[in-house]
Amino acid sequence: MIVGGSRRRVKVVLTLVVNLSLFGACSWRSYGKATATHADLLVAMARKGADLVASGRLTAESLPELTYPLERADAFLRAAAARSTDHPPPSLRALEDLRARYQEFLDALDRVRREKSGEAARAALAEPLATVERAGEGVRAALHAEGRL
Repeated sequence: MIVGGSRRRVKVVLTLVVNLSLFGACSWRSYGKATATHADLLVAMARKGADLVASGRLTAESLPELTYPLERADAFLRAAAARSTDHPPPSLRALEDLRARYQEFLDALDRVRREKSGEAARAALAEPLATVERAGEGVRAALHAEGRL
């Protein structure tokens, strides 16, 4: 016997291997939808963050609400990059760019929330927010070009 002393154990191991393989294939098939979801969420949270700073309602304690989507996107990017090994799809590179733009936005947001409020805060965040929005559009365009949306 290859694995253990019984045929049953071999069947169990074989079943696990097949199920894990199918799970990986299914997750890769849902890649487009998951990528679009991460992109949409990062853009939406950037808009929410800008609104909260402009209204004076964003505190240091509420920043984790804005950083959590970034952490989830990081985990997704690591998993997707591991699956795509040599040739990552353009949409993955676009999501990596969006992730970087969102991080820059959060850095600007944290700085602006301490220095400005109201329309001055909104104006200071306008370009970083626009950069995030353009990067989000880039992810969707790449997904469409790949036929994943």
